[in-house]
Amino acid sequence: MEKHGYKDLAHIYDRVNQNKDYIKETDFLERILNKEDVKTVLDVGCGTGNHMQILEKRGFKCDGIDINQEMLDIARKKVKGELTQADMANFELNRKYDAIVSLFASFNHLKNLEKAEKALKCFKEHLNKEGILVIDLHNPKGNGEKHEKFEDIERKMKWKYNPETKIEHTKVTFKIKGRTIEDAHTMRIYSIKEMKSLLEKTGFSMQKAYENFSFNPASSESKNIQVLAKAKK
Repeated sequence: MEKHGYKDLAHIYDRVNQNKDYIKETDFLERILNKEDVKTVLDVGCGTGNHMQILEKRGFKCDGIDINQEMLDIARKKVKGELTQADMANFELNRKYDAIVSLFASFNHLKNLEKAEKALKCFKEHLNKEGILVIDLHNPKGNGEKHEKFEDIERKMKWKYNPETKIEHTKVTFKIKGRTIEDAHTMRIYSIKEMKSLLEKTGFSMQKAYENFSFNPASSESKNIQVLAKAKK
């Protein structure tokens, strides 16, 4: 039994996420970006570049950062924009964008308020005047498990959420051609109220909180929350 992570499992990432509706999510983003007359986008935690690829095809100029070079190596085959290996809480690209997006619960990997605040300050430094920020947040309701099969890959996930610490631990077991690979993720869950406070503290004004890539208002019961914020002048 082997232990891995995003780094070593990058080569199967797209296969095990093949049911994710990237088109629906990008449709949602595009409506916001067009409304704000956005031309340039930085995708923070871009992974293998699936959202970037669709945004570029729709006319946006995109760059991306991710902490895992292995994910960027795959993204590089799909996208035109510049890709940089960097930590979302500490990066310097020496350029600014009309919008920053952080999707697929990447922000939840910031395990405490201090890191979250540091990341938001970094985002602010990379936005043009009154630039916008869209952050997709995972919002669990409790404990659970899931079993899925993708051709020759089986994935079992089991997660536990501690409402006191606001930490969710997920254990993942893959079975690939006779091999058993274990993975684990730890996420910090951020409420709408916490995000509003963090955004105000770091130079943003929170505009809306939507649920599940729709334009319906989010609540504490939403499975996923998309926070829209604007950099203050």
